[in-house]
Amino acid sequence: MASTYSFLEGGEGLGELIRNTEWSRTSFGSPDTWPDSLTSAVSIVLNSGFPIAIYWGADFSLIYNAPWSEIPGEKHPWALGRPGQEVWPEIWDGLKEEFESVLYKGRSYRRPDAPLYMHRFGYTEECYFDYTLSPIKDRDGSVGGVFNAVIETTFKVINARRNKLIAQLMNNKYASQDVEEALNLIKEILENADADIPFFALYGSKDEEPLHLIISSGLSPLNIHQLAAHLLENPSDANFDLHDARSILAEPVNNHWPEAVTEILFVPIAKGKARFKGHLLCGVSARKRMDEDYRNFLQTVGMHIGTILNNALAYELSEAYHNEQALNEELAAANEELAAINEELLITQEHLNKLNEELEERVERRTEDLAAERDKLKRFFMQAPAGICVLTGPELIFELVNGPFQELLPERVLLGRPIFEALPEIKEQPIGDILRNVYRTGEPYEGKELYIPTTTPESQELTDRYFNFYYEPRRDETGEVEGIMAFVYEVTELVEARKRSQRTERDLRNLVMTSHYPLMILRGSDYMIEVANDQLAALWDRSLEDILGRRLLELLPELVDQPFPALLKGVYVTGKPYGQEEEVFHLDTDEGRVTKYVSFYYDPLKDENGAVAGIIVAAADITDTVRSRQLLEESYEEQQSLNEEIIATNEELAAANEELVTANEELSQIQNDLARSLSELRQSEARFRSLIQDAPVAIALLRTRELIIEAANTAILSLWGKQADIIGGSLEEGLPELKGQAYLKILDEVYTSGIAYKGAEARVLLEHKEGFEEFFVNFVYQPLFDEQGLTNAIMVVAIDVTPQVISRKELEKTKDSLKLAFDAAELGNFDLDLIKGTMHWDKRCRTLFGISHDHEVTYEKDFVGGLHPDDKDRIVDVISNHVLIRSVSNGDYDVEYRTVGMDDQKLRWIRAKGKAYFNEADQPVRFVGAVLDITEQKLDEIRKNDFIGMASHELKTPLTSLSAYMQVLLSKAKKQEDQFSVDALSKVNQQVRKMSAMINGFLNISRLESGKIHLDKQPFMIHELLESIADETRLIVNSHDIRLQPGSHVTVNADRDKVGSVITNLVSNAVKYSPKGTVINLTCTLENSLVKVTVTDEGLGIRPEDQSRLFERYYRVEDQQAKYVSGFGIGLYLSAEIIERHNGQIGVESEIGKGSTFWFTLPV
Repeated sequence: MASTYSFLEGGEGLGELIRNTEWSRTSFGSPDTWPDSLTSAVSIVLNSGFPIAIYWGADFSLIYNAPWSEIPGEKHPWALGRPGQEVWPEIWDGLKEEFESVLYKGRSYRRPDAPLYMHRFGYTEECYFDYTLSPIKDRDGSVGGVFNAVIETTFKVINARRNKLIAQLMNNKYASQDVEEALNLIKEILENADADIPFFALYGSKDEEPLHLIISSGLSPLNIHQLAAHLLENPSDANFDLHDARSILAEPVNNHWPEAVTEILFVPIAKGKARFKGHLLCGVSARKRMDEDYRNFLQTVGMHIGTILNNALAYELSEAYHNEQALNEELAAANEELAAINEELLITQEHLNKLNEELEERVERRTEDLAAERDKLKRFFMQAPAGICVLTGPELIFELVNGPFQELLPERVLLGRPIFEALPEIKEQPIGDILRNVYRTGEPYEGKELYIPTTTPESQELTDRYFNFYYEPRRDETGEVEGIMAFVYEVTELVEARKRSQRTERDLRNLVMTSHYPLMILRGSDYMIEVANDQLAALWDRSLEDILGRRLLELLPELVDQPFPALLKGVYVTGKPYGQEEEVFHLDTDEGRVTKYVSFYYDPLKDENGAVAGIIVAAADITDTVRSRQLLEESYEEQQSLNEEIIATNEELAAANEELVTANEELSQIQNDLARSLSELRQSEARFRSLIQDAPVAIALLRTRELIIEAANTAILSLWGKQADIIGGSLEEGLPELKGQAYLKILDEVYTSGIAYKGAEARVLLEHKEGFEEFFVNFVYQPLFDEQGLTNAIMVVAIDVTPQVISRKELEKTKDSLKLAFDAAELGNFDLDLIKGTMHWDKRCRTLFGISHDHEVTYEKDFVGGLHPDDKDRIVDVISNHVLIRSVSNGDYDVEYRTVGMDDQKLRWIRAKGKAYFNEADQPVRFVGAVLDITEQKLDEIRKNDFIGMASHELKTPLTSLSAYMQVLLSKAKKQEDQFSVDALSKVNQQVRKMSAMINGFLNISRLESGKIHLDKQPFMIHELLESIADETRLIVNSHDIRLQPGSHVTVNADRDKVGSVITNLVSNAVKYSPKGTVINLTCTLENSLVKVTVTDEGLGIRPEDQSRLFERYYRVEDQQAKYVSGFGIGLYLSAEIIERHNGQIGVESEIGKGSTFWFTLPV
């Protein structure tokens, strides 16, 4: 198919293939039927340098660009135009649901490093991709296909996995003290790497002994036997080569992957004069064919295994040498007389010394081999296609930087420099914290599209950039982190392209919808109406709902025989704009066909690559203007007819008056030309006046030095507060209030000098109906010139900015008022910028933390460092785990804490209230608030509590004596059978007990808050305590039915008396707040290693707003029923404090009119 479709242009070689494809034979259909959404998407894809594909229609037929064509491998170009299920049958079951969700529900997906096991080179391959799926929407909002942008991350994922194995071997190169321990370590490490090494067999020997199998994994005995036989028959095969596993193994190996291994690689484990040599036989992954990277990886594994074994052997020999040397010394001391034996031992010692020297020489050579191996690994990094660097030490010094990484920062000197010295602009950015956290915690970190602004050496201005990266900590022999390995990809172009596309589309739509003229945007060669405004709908006598999303010729079929379609096609094909001042336009309406006249302009709308994607149509209805002109022309035609009649009547005078007639005809022609010129001039002037009149800003035209108001649009008349009747008069007469203000003088200077004048937020007083009003305006006085270059008019353009100026001034007043309020209340304020890591304190806040300097303050040093040691952990935990987590606290902050002055060492009590603010991703970005000195208030509380404790203690002694006397009097009255005295003394005694309980409560509060209340924890049966309290209550309370329900017999370690006081208080409350004759139930159950005690009554019930405050000190429920019940609101407060000190919880469940259940839990 020889294509002439502009949206198929570009794409280099693949673009040519696409243009010559017979699309009519595919699900796409002929390109001239493609919807605008598809043509726009295809144009973007073909001209993009990023791998992108489009899956179109219900069968997800495929079209893609050149960068994407590398992904299907051998399936390209066969895959072009074919359904997705046919192209990817091996993975479609896992992708189908996502694709259908995008197509039918309009959802979008992002899958970073997603595993996709593709069959693209003749076998099932382990692949990883970072891909997105986005809906391609048509004008009506319907989804026609799926937009697929993808980056293959196979190398990154697999290489990261392999690097972890290499790092594990490197970190353990000195971990073994003998060969056997080393072999066990190597086997354990390799068995966990079966994704890359599905099986292995290590053949080794010491000191030129014959090779023999020392460890293996993943191979059956039959396969091991077959391998040994093969090596025996073909000893040269062990010399580092790749082999077909099917020709060597007796039976297939299917470790890790379902497919059988087809390749085996033999790699040496040592070179040169190493004492322990051999070969590592490695199975190659069934889902990854051998390539240079894979070969280098397995060679490196072999070399590290050799290093571990030779290091272990060296350690083993060294230990043997030291043991033998000690033995020789012992024998020499015990057997000095055995000279011959001693001489022999000396010879042996010399031999061992020589052996030690040889061992040291071999260790030195091994060190050299390790250096060569490191150089090889360095070359591997330097040749990698991704940006890689190695950072070493706490300062994160660039130890290694490969080419792609250096290209990201081409003019920076990196090697040998700390990263925050080489890149100072990132030190305070989130990336700086990420680097420091990876080094500190040893945990790897992966970032996606992270915003990292950078500078260039020539300019310190930050440039917006975005990166994908992976940080992997490096560890030394002890497992401590010694550096970071970084893998970096820049994705700035992709992110910026997405943002530009969104901005362009938004701006274009706003332009159309806010225009005062008929405007619309047509998409595609079938002219789909994507955007249109109300003015266009009025021109067509349609509603916007009838217009949007429809094809132009489908909506207005009467245009087919008119010139507009051909003109549109010309603009779409050539990309050149076209405009016409006047054209007849026939429109079918409900009343029949009407004729209108329009002026119009077609402007091509191009995509990022310069291809035409649509057309912007601007039009104006000039029907009235044309009709007026036509009437004038008809008048001239009538005059011409009359002249012709006169000429016919006077034919006899033709010869005599021939010259006169000729003159008349010439005069008539001149008259016609003049009339036409006047008409065109009127049209031009009318258009200009219309432009001024409809402009959204205030415009006026002042003629001559007298400043005659020739034109003034609605906006400027509204600003002036005047009617249109001032037009034609002078500015000074129309706006007399300008006398005495500077503007008339400025206008005169502009007229004289011919130089424009601009004013910003200029104050002007204008007289409106309500009187003089103050305005602020931005304005321009622009001089206009005649043919001789002399000023003949001034155009005034003004914008009323009064609301903005007033708002700014009000804001300034508000700030001043707020500052005054803060100063009056002696409040300090703080502002922590969580993005930049900066903190601001005002002078009062600094005073409360005892800071006298004006230097910059920080969160850790000044805030956390200024907290009292007993409050520090609590406040840091509140901020980190509550305030800065939106789902926990919604950012609210209200705490009390103590500070120790940094400079004056003064102790202060502080009340702090504030708010944390979050971004769209619920990440905290700012933390602001105020602080108040409550030291005096706290001291008053301490003095009050001391007084309550002292008064309660002093009242307790006389009350005890009074109680004793009451008991004596009561006993005497009973003996004398004085019933009145018995009753009176009993009531007095009851009131004494209440007063004693109240005093004990106040005394306990005092002890509690002073820290003098102690818990005497002993094991006891909680159920027995409940039985005891129930029995005691029944003896003194006969108004209620006290029931203890059967429950768990559990032993707790607690203060029996204080827990008993809690239960007694809850039972007492149940009696006081429930009607007589009702039941009070006590239960004890075991729930999740906690014992739960409940007291349930059938009383009044508690309102929800009171439940949350019941356990506050001195709080009492205020309602009509409860106000007759005595009490001070301290019982539940004491109970809550006792349970809290037992690491338990206390609460209430209640409903008005149905009673209440008070409960508490204790750990078992």
